[in-house]
Amino acid sequence: MAFPFYPNHSLVMNSVGDLCYHTDNEITKYEDWITDELGFRNNTFIKKADVLFIGDSFIAGSGICQDSTITNQLSRQINAKVYNMAPSNFNEFVSLIDLGILDKPNLVVFGIVERTVPETLNPVVIEYNGFNANRFSILKDRSTRLYSFDYLKARLSNSKGSGIKGIVSGMYFFNGKDQIYNYDKVNEVANTISHYKKYCDSIGVDFIFLPLPNKETVYYQYVPLDKQPDYITELNSILNNKGVNTINTLQIYNDEQNDLLYHPDDTHWNANGVKLVVNELAKIYERRSTSLPPTSQGF
Repeated sequence: MAFPFYPNHSLVMNSVGDLCYHTDNEITKYEDWITDELGFRNNTFIKKADVLFIGDSFIAGSGICQDSTITNQLSRQINAKVYNMAPSNFNEFVSLIDLGILDKPNLVVFGIVERTVPETLNPVVIEYNGFNANRFSILKDRSTRLYSFDYLKARLSNSKGSGIKGIVSGMYFFNGKDQIYNYDKVNEVANTISHYKKYCDSIGVDFIFLPLPNKETVYYQYVPLDKQPDYITELNSILNNKGVNTINTLQIYNDEQNDLLYHPDDTHWNANGVKLVVNELAKIYERRSTSLPPTSQGF
């Protein structure tokens, strides 16, 4: 296991979406990134977190500024120590706990986009490869990754985003009707996430599963799809029957009628989409803190 990003690093850049880069439809966005000593996207390293996020590029905050990431928005709302361990998987979290690099948090939120099948729980500790983030070591690492060569190759081959314009002209771009939905693996996914919860139970840590909808799921009528995919609803139902606390992100998004929740030229959520989930998590955290009876969506 290595660092996800260069540790102790700050970066300011103009970025474009993964669906429309190098096309006339790309939209330039300002992004600033700060990474901690483990290479995760946090303002500072937190060894003992009140809330710890594990997940994919949505949780890391692809396409949004540092102050709009899910961890920074939530920490402001609940005034607690919130840590972002993304992109990463649950096995890396277990290893960092076993190695003593992280202390047990009070609450783990595991968030992945619905097209992802999570890794099965592996009890073997993954070796953590520390990284000395000085200027020389970063330069050496960059030289072995051939970023400039890959960029030049992409430009010579005219690589560009393959986003498909939805039926609302000029507003939304999508992967298209062939987006992945893992209906055939829903029980496998539910069992894996249930094992994550059981691990957290074993170490005295609360657990919430946060499924994140594909952009095509939320805006299905613009793709267009005949009906809204209900994979998240089905998965949440199975998990609730297994005693796993989940957030019905799809319902939260369906109830929102005004704000755009994803970048028009990107598959990832924007700061508005993050905020809606943060509002729900803050309510759950408050219920947890005051020991109120559980609800269907959380503690």
